[in-house]
Amino acid sequence: MPRTQPVVFISSTAQDLREHREQAAEAARQAGFAVEMMEHFEAQTQSPPYSACMAKVRECDVLVVLVAHRYGWVPGDQPNKGNKSITWLECEEIRAAGAELLAFVVDPQHPWPAEHKEAYRVTEALEQRKLTAKYQKEIARNLKKLGEFKAWIDGLGFRKTFTHPASVNSLVQESLTKWKARNQGVVVDKRPSGDPTEYLRQLREQTRWIDIRGLQVGAGKAYRFPIDELYIPLTTAGGELKDNKREMPERHAVELERVLSHQRLVIEGDPGAGKTTFLRRIAYELCRDDGRSTMALPQKGFPIYLRVGDLESHIQNCRKHNHGGAPTTDHHPQWLAHCIAASGTLDVKFVEAKLKEPGTTVLLDGLDEATNTKSRESLARLVEGAVGAYPQCRFVVTTRPMAYTGKAKLPGFHEVRIGDLERDAVAAFLGRWSHGLYPGDPKGEQAHLAELTEALNARPAIRRMARNPVMLTALAVVHWNERRLPEQRADLYESISLWLARAKEKKDREPADRVLKLLGHLALGMQTAAKGRVTEVSKATAATLLAPHFRETTDKDEQLDRARAFLEVEEVDSGIFVSRGANLRFWHLTLQEYLAARTIAGLTDASQQKLLFEDERLYKSEWREVMLLFGGTLIGQGADKVDALFAEILRRVPAEADLATQARCVGLVGAMLSDLRPHSYKMPHGRYEQMLKEVLGIFDRDQSQTVDLKVRLAAAEALGQAGDPRLRRPKDPGYWVTLPGSKFTMGEGKNDYETPHEVRLKPYLIGRYPVTVYEYGLFLDDTERATPEDWEAQSAHPSRPVVWVTWFDAEAYCQWAGVRLPTEAEWEFAARGEDGREYPWGSDEPRAKLANYDETEIGAPSPVGLFPLGVTPDQVADLAGNVWEWCADWYGPEYYQSSPVENPKGPESGEMRVLRGGSWVNNFQFVRASDRVRDEPSDRSLNFG
Repeated sequence: MPRTQPVVFISSTAQDLREHREQAAEAARQAGFAVEMMEHFEAQTQSPPYSACMAKVRECDVLVVLVAHRYGWVPGDQPNKGNKSITWLECEEIRAAGAELLAFVVDPQHPWPAEHKEAYRVTEALEQRKLTAKYQKEIARNLKKLGEFKAWIDGLGFRKTFTHPASVNSLVQESLTKWKARNQGVVVDKRPSGDPTEYLRQLREQTRWIDIRGLQVGAGKAYRFPIDELYIPLTTAGGELKDNKREMPERHAVELERVLSHQRLVIEGDPGAGKTTFLRRIAYELCRDDGRSTMALPQKGFPIYLRVGDLESHIQNCRKHNHGGAPTTDHHPQWLAHCIAASGTLDVKFVEAKLKEPGTTVLLDGLDEATNTKSRESLARLVEGAVGAYPQCRFVVTTRPMAYTGKAKLPGFHEVRIGDLERDAVAAFLGRWSHGLYPGDPKGEQAHLAELTEALNARPAIRRMARNPVMLTALAVVHWNERRLPEQRADLYESISLWLARAKEKKDREPADRVLKLLGHLALGMQTAAKGRVTEVSKATAATLLAPHFRETTDKDEQLDRARAFLEVEEVDSGIFVSRGANLRFWHLTLQEYLAARTIAGLTDASQQKLLFEDERLYKSEWREVMLLFGGTLIGQGADKVDALFAEILRRVPAEADLATQARCVGLVGAMLSDLRPHSYKMPHGRYEQMLKEVLGIFDRDQSQTVDLKVRLAAAEALGQAGDPRLRRPKDPGYWVTLPGSKFTMGEGKNDYETPHEVRLKPYLIGRYPVTVYEYGLFLDDTERATPEDWEAQSAHPSRPVVWVTWFDAEAYCQWAGVRLPTEAEWEFAARGEDGREYPWGSDEPRAKLANYDETEIGAPSPVGLFPLGVTPDQVADLAGNVWEWCADWYGPEYYQSSPVENPKGPESGEMRVLRGGSWVNNFQFVRASDRVRDEPSDRSLNFG
């Protein structure tokens, strides 16, 4: 059978290089090799004998050998008694077979545990007085032979130097990728192409770890954790109602793996929300073979894990090189199988057969990381086509929200948004983190946990950052390294970047600040690529981008050589970027975005403006995070620099600009101002205040329809943080809407819990909007009432409805304001009216333009009044969706249909109180004007207002 995958043998001494060997094996699998290792047979215990070991080596195409400070086992049955170690003999055998040897020797200057050095065995034995003359002679021989072995390796013409295990990964992956390029078409497969064993083993190794960059600095502590030991379950941004029950079974956010019950799923998440880690966790669970799964998945099946960026690159490369057998169109669903098969472990037909099987799960990570909007749209059509071609397959796609718009959206996919980490999840992460750093040391573990917890809780800004998984991890790393924590995100990334750049400062390496400057130019070059932002480039392209910044020489060839040498050193030493064969990418996309922002901040004002305003880059979704971090970096140069930036952004919006243009500007500037809050920065420009007033048009019924919903949302948030003039005290003019009272039919009759019956109400007043965070904050300032859960995070959104309030909280607020909760009948009349509307706006079916419910895909409560098309004829807003609203009444199904006709108030007593209106996480059934649910009055939820 034709061979599609080469085989590599990994050789080293046993105990001292275990982690390095694992990294080499992972790198080999990522480079598309099948792997044979000493772990597959116990050579170091002299079974099997020398001959069996050599037979195993001869089956391979290339051998990777790792050499440090130990010589290793010397087999007694080797033909000529040269006292050569098994590792040396394996090297000779692969060369005798005409195959290639790739040798990697430890840097002699790199710190190394004494117990893993050959000479240490002598010292240890002497101290224990167990050193026999024979043993002493053996160790002396080993030291001498180790020197000879290294000299022999030096004479081969290929030798690279490694340090920590991560450096082995990048070095081995690059070397094997080059080997494949040199040896294309000469290998013959040793396993059936329909055998998934090697594919699953590679995927298992690829996804089983969470790598922590920067943690190995200094003391050389842990730099990676098993994913099932450190991973903290993520949750959706809210719960879901059961369709067949009227109570609230989900009072808190839902664990993300539970929504995998949907056959088509899009998971949205902000930068660092944990999208990639979640998919890797799922992939690991689907391919692990140890029977120790700790994650409850709705179903198990064959996993296919792909980065969307890799899929895009694969399609482009095949197009560029006219790859035979490739699909004929960019949207063809066969690209999924073709890309997986390119790794060499499986063939296209086998993957396609798996895609047609029930239970197969396709995990597509990072739709937002496609090069540009056009590419995202094209890849979305590919996924859409794959759904049609493989209907029994489960598809899960992740993306950042700002990039998931327009034609990039996937029709028919259920959409959820990752919520912030809750308090318990943060505490669980810190506990697992501390345990991982102090294995077997309970006192050290507890001391570190207490210190880290205190540091995270010291300031509100840090607590807010800690609710994002990547930011929480970065905080933990910075605290470990510096015992201090910054309050601003840009400062945090500066700390992380500096620590990574200082990972190994030595004479032949650029200083840390120079490293960051050079990598910043690389990051900016990737952000400004001709066809749009890229997240991965070839090493040749990276060197070309960096070459002009080596100005010590004017010779272009020498500049390119220096750039190549710099990249080769940095991929080993810093960890800021990682190698993927002949390509490289930054460790995390936000790190690329931060370094690009850092570089922009170092340009002249004129150069900054040219770069940002060219093609209106600053407003593009793939530049959003760069702009936020740019403001946080620029403030370090003085408030006047930020003043000038905002002045230029505002100046470029003409006075006669339409509402959409103004809202876009306000949304961006408002988000940047929010990020600058820890610096107490104040906007000095009156134009912004004027524009905020003009942007109030986003709440107008007609004007709002000219502005995209996500642009309106960003502008509304900025307006709320700047001082939304619509936010008032309950006694202020315009707060209330007068309803005349009337006879109307209560209940629609679609369910047995809303039987139609006639009711008459007296005139009354009702609030124009749900109670906002701003208003509830006034109540808290005047009383000793405990704050709702997550109040710090809520306070950043003054114009959203307040949430996490119990019925008792709502009642106490009303008493403070001198009002009362509406009765169930009063609430329904406000929504349903005398004309018996099905929805507050009328009879039209719910749409994203009318209310904030699950199909609107905002993923959180929205500023009040954001849906002017959804208000009632009396101008009462947000009665459908956004948040559930407490009513005064006890819940009583029988009383509902037999209550007094005049101004009914519900049963005299009960166990459950009534809620109305539906919320942002519920489907269209719950936003009907007559729908009703119940819950215990002491319960609180992210959905309750």
